[in-house]
Amino acid sequence: MQKVVFVLIITINSLFSNSINEIVNKSLENNFDIKSLEKSIEIANFQIKQAKNWQNPMLSFKTNNIALNKNYLNDQKEYGVEFSQAIPIGDRLNLEEGIAKKEKTLIEFDLEDKKLEFESKIYSYSYSILILENRLKLLKEYQKNLNRVEELYTNSYMYENTTLNEILNTKISKSELNMRLNELQTTKDNLYLNLELLSYEKIEKINDNLIIKDIDKKRVIESLNSHPKIKSLQTISQKYKDISKLEEAKKFSEVTLALEYMQNKEQDYANVTVSIPLPIYKTENINKLKANLNTNETNNKEQSQLKNLRVQSEIYLNNIEQYKANYNILQNEIIPIKRELQKSLENSLSFDKSRVEDILKSVNELIDYELKASEVLEKYFANYSELIYYSNRGVK
Repeated sequence: MQKVVFVLIITINSLFSNSINEIVNKSLENNFDIKSLEKSIEIANFQIKQAKNWQNPMLSFKTNNIALNKNYLNDQKEYGVEFSQAIPIGDRLNLEEGIAKKEKTLIEFDLEDKKLEFESKIYSYSYSILILENRLKLLKEYQKNLNRVEELYTNSYMYENTTLNEILNTKISKSELNMRLNELQTTKDNLYLNLELLSYEKIEKINDNLIIKDIDKKRVIESLNSHPKIKSLQTISQKYKDISKLEEAKKFSEVTLALEYMQNKEQDYANVTVSIPLPIYKTENINKLKANLNTNETNNKEQSQLKNLRVQSEIYLNNIEQYKANYNILQNEIIPIKRELQKSLENSLSFDKSRVEDILKSVNELIDYELKASEVLEKYFANYSELIYYSNRGVK
């Protein structure tokens, strides 16, 4: 029966818990910033279709020989209509379509960059929550130890081996520990609320593990070239190149054909007009030069951004290695020794005042080292979460 109840409790808990990846997916589905960018991509698709369309034709209604002199009589008035259409020639429409496609691509990279930011934040909040929950669990265990020490002091006081001040100091230590527990609980609750802001859903429990990861530094550095910030700048550079070509193509980009039908009392007749632009003011050359300068500037920004991502990633990698090494030292070397020392002190327990003080000191030192390991682990995962963004998930 107990086994059935235990399994039932685990099943119920799993129903209300989420892995970090599940929280990320919920956030990307529900977040309005993400949805707004997705709508912008839909709009960009219509702009691509529109880029290939010709200009609307013009229909004009005409009348000639309108007398402005009252003494002049003219019965040869003419009436007619004119239809004109600008006909694109050359590569202008293809270039405009290409520019529209690149505008859509830029929105897609903005969307990918926003998703990276959200994912990095969610991992940061989630890991912090998991660490705080472990820290709360740890402090509650040590709260039990303090209760035991208080009991030992009380028993020792009966044999006049302990003073009342020492008992009261132990009570103060318990109160201070309760304050820390309250602070950690509030911090954890606020982090869950931050997750709710991102996911637009209430997260009750996170079901994931805090495992030190093996990071492939080479993969991290290689993944920088595919970062949406870099791909976006590359696309902007290509767009400016297309704009430069478009400005050149605008010099002789279209021919306007006009068909005119006129009539008077004596006859009907038609006129045909063909018009071409004359690029005598050279405005296209100026715009082409500006586009080429923007291309060079964007290429410089790309190199600067790539260097920034690389240097920042290396900083996070160095921090991760440091925190990983320190955590292993604390968890595998110092803390096991302190636990053995505490166990030895408890096994040799007597009502001797100095022995009770040694146990209390050992417990407090062990608390400090356990909490220090937890703080190092928190810094490790904070840097890991940031690296998710800077490495374009190359760390995962």
